[in-house]
Amino acid sequence: MAACLQIGVALIGTLLFSRGLPRFAIVLLSICALLAGCATYRPQPLPATPDLTIPPRLTVNPDRFDCPPLKPHPFNADVGLDMTDVAILAVLRNPDLNALREKAGVARAQLFSARLLPDPQITARADYPTVKRDGLFSAYEFGINYDLNYFVTRRAGINEAAAAVNKVDLDILWQEWQVIQKARTLFVQFIFEEAKLAVLKQIQKLYSSRYARSARALQEGNLTLDVTGTDLTAKIDSDTQVKDMEEVLNKTQHDLNALLGIVPKARIKLVRPSAPPTILDEQDLNRAVVEMADRRPDLLALRAGYESQEAKVHKAVLGQFPALNVGVVIASDNTDVHSLGHQTTLTLPFFNRNRGKIAVEKATRQQLRKEYQARIDQAYGKADLVWTRQRILLEQLHQLQAYLPTLAKMVEKARRAYADQNIAPLTYLNMENTLANKNLKSINLIQGLWETSIALDTLLARPVTPGTQ
Repeated sequence: MAACLQIGVALIGTLLFSRGLPRFAIVLLSICALLAGCATYRPQPLPATPDLTIPPRLTVNPDRFDCPPLKPHPFNADVGLDMTDVAILAVLRNPDLNALREKAGVARAQLFSARLLPDPQITARADYPTVKRDGLFSAYEFGINYDLNYFVTRRAGINEAAAAVNKVDLDILWQEWQVIQKARTLFVQFIFEEAKLAVLKQIQKLYSSRYARSARALQEGNLTLDVTGTDLTAKIDSDTQVKDMEEVLNKTQHDLNALLGIVPKARIKLVRPSAPPTILDEQDLNRAVVEMADRRPDLLALRAGYESQEAKVHKAVLGQFPALNVGVVIASDNTDVHSLGHQTTLTLPFFNRNRGKIAVEKATRQQLRKEYQARIDQAYGKADLVWTRQRILLEQLHQLQAYLPTLAKMVEKARRAYADQNIAPLTYLNMENTLANKNLKSINLIQGLWETSIALDTLLARPVTPGTQ
């Protein structure tokens, strides 16, 4: 609206002080003022309250869901959320991701701006004699100019903006991949931290029971202080381990809720995955690594950024040619002699020749090329690192699982012997503690397999398959 007022004021001023201006010039100015697009301003205040959801209201609109990393998947929060449900919620509801998506609107607005034609420039001047004398008239000059240099660089500018839009879209898609990885990783952490907490609570219960018995025996004079002290130390250690794990679990829960845009204290029901994580063999890994550069959004975004920079280089090279501005001038002098002519402004490329801009854009292009190469090298190396770690974890898990059932049976026999007082308490407790530690180790290994599998899916840009992940 302010732009419209400025145009109106300028037009009125021109009409008032240009009494000698030709009628068609006045008409032309009026048309220009009427055709000028007027934007309106409306304030948009910042929010004052959180925009977080309570779990019973968790829903997914299928029409809004379009994310290549995730295949279509039925969503029902009432029966609990599986790993894919959590990833879908994260993509749709993550506050940081929703804020990042607004960058796409900025890039599209820049593309829209690049396609717009420049406005013509109108100049008007009026001269009035300061003395009254026969033969003296009010003089005027009216001109309209247009910058033709825009059309030289227009195509390169549009290509630059279009590639920038593509880059922003791909950057957002890569961030969606990152959010999906984080959501699935937090899901895995929460599930297996709950499992570890259950094991630690079993040990806590065992040591608490043992200390209660030894403290009573000490009071009755049937046990020495050193044995009771050892039992108390074991109980305190187990209590500390439980509290430490509860603290870790609490942080994981809050991190997951924040990622999903859910109120901090809410507890959501998670469904443990029924199938083990997907383990790639070396042949599948090599094939996925070869295809990675054509699939990973961050690499594709770097390509789009390089294409945008190529257009900038082209635009800078085109900018070295003479800039041409042409126009038509209608004038009258103080003797009432009327004239019609044209004016041309030509920038002579003698000194600058846009060489500085060309040098900057070419250097930037070379920098982007090196960054792309470095990102590919890093992606190849990290994929191999994660896959190798996954194989090591898998071998450790197989070795542990080969002996864990036997150890569990031995502890079960020791448990019955302890109940019948046929085994030394310290021996029995050591066996229970060993079994608990091995169970914790097994949980850690399975959690590690899931986390490496999720990381590898992201590194290789492998779509998540519902039902198995």
